[in-house]
Amino acid sequence: MTRVLVVDDSRTFRKALRLIFSRSPDIAVVGEAESAEEALSLLGALSPDVVTLDIEMPGMGGLLLAERIRTDFSARILVVSGQTHLGSRTAVEALLKGAHDILEKPADMETNPLFRASVLRKVRELSGMSVPLPVCREPLVPSSGMRSRDFPSLLAVGGSTGGPASLSALLGKISGEAVPPVLVVQHMAPAILPHLAERLQQEFGLESRMAFQGEILLPGTLRIAPGGVHIRLEKNGKGELVVRLEDDAGHSPHVPSIDRLFESVAHAVGEKAIGVLLSGLGDDGARGLLSIRKAGGETLAEAPETAAAPGMPSAAIGLKAVQHVLPAASLGVALAEWFRERSS
Repeated sequence: MTRVLVVDDSRTFRKALRLIFSRSPDIAVVGEAESAEEALSLLGALSPDVVTLDIEMPGMGGLLLAERIRTDFSARILVVSGQTHLGSRTAVEALLKGAHDILEKPADMETNPLFRASVLRKVRELSGMSVPLPVCREPLVPSSGMRSRDFPSLLAVGGSTGGPASLSALLGKISGEAVPPVLVVQHMAPAILPHLAERLQQEFGLESRMAFQGEILLPGTLRIAPGGVHIRLEKNGKGELVVRLEDDAGHSPHVPSIDRLFESVAHAVGEKAIGVLLSGLGDDGARGLLSIRKAGGETLAEAPETAAAPGMPSAAIGLKAVQHVLPAASLGVALAEWFRERSS
């Protein structure tokens, strides 16, 4: 049984969510709160699996509450708010503060069949993230054991659920260092991705924007794969790394696919590549990370026990694709040290 705490300052919306959840025998609403402060007073006693959270509330508000939940509690956070439409900067802020997923609140919440189906699916997905996943116990190589003696040609990063907060933690530690080109695949609604790029540039100073067809990747820049197409890398006759965008043939569960990017990185960059797999549901990226390792590159993954969603890093560890396993911020510390040593 999934335990849900509903946090919203509107009694009407709290009632509508309770009614939706009451029709599902596997979900129980264990409490309601009309403010962030009230929610904090209930979280410890109720121990919900999932918190549905409005953003615009009096007092502390939803964004700060999301940050507190991620810091002090184990509940998963589903933001359900009229302020998080899929093209909004608020949606990015919610994800960077620690929200696991977002859903726009429609005016006809109670009678909207698409919303009902979406909120039930997302709550079940988030609840399922707490199920322990098998982790390979192979001894891990410390960061000082990174093999390559040369400055890397590329840092490729993949993330999904919980990925934006992990990416932010990692980038915060390499900010200010000489860095290779950074290429990111983040599973997310396509309309949010440009705002994520904008936010990362504002916070970390890396020139960040969406990757485009035929672009040549340059050191000190960060590019995010656009939604709805696959991205891969190839090396041109001058040895430059070039972005290629491709339509999906209808067979991939994730578009863009982290596996496809990592496999192309293994082929184009080989031992001078770094692959990093962050928080996410499922196993996208695990096989691609193994390709990078087999090509002689360095492979890192967020520690499953600290990831918001342990599925992707756990899958990669299970395939023995990962050489270094650390919390997201510690991955950034290790990379910063590595970049510093090899750029001097």
